[in-house]
Order: sequence, then structure tokens, then C-alpha cells
Amino acid sequence: MNTVITKSIPPGDFEEISIELPDWEAHFLKLVQEGKPIKYRRCNMPMIPRNIRAELSRRSYCNHILENDKEQHFLVPKSQ
Repeated sequence: MNTVITKSIPPGDFEEISIELPDWEAHFLKLVQEGKPIKYRRCNMPMIPRNIRAELSRRSYCNHILENDKEQHFLVPKSQ
């Protein structure tokens, strides 16, 4: 998965994911498999599980990190 530092939020309607949500790992994987744009804060998602990282790479997601708020991440599928 490629990572890009960006000055602004990428376009799209992002689903937010956090380890604080019930069944978060299954929900996260489902969003990736559906090709949805996803956002998360690094403090709420310190490490993405290996199986989800593999799926993100397989589906050519790009990780956009805000330059002025490095905690905020946006996972954008290739099609966007």
C-alpha cells in the first residue's frame, strides 16, 4: 500500500473505523472488500492487522496522511 502526505482531505464519503467499535476488525475487512474509502485516527487504530493490510495492498488502496494532522489517515481505493 502506498502512502502519501497530503495538504487536504481527499474527496470521498469516508467510513470511519476505530478499535473502539464492536466487531471492528470484521467491519474494517468488509469495508476494504467492498472498496469503500475509510478514515481513521492513528490513536484509535495503532496498528492495522496483517490480514487487513494484505487486503488493502491487494486492492491497491493508498494511505493519505494529512500534513497538518498526522494522526488523521484516509485509505482511498485505487478507483477513486
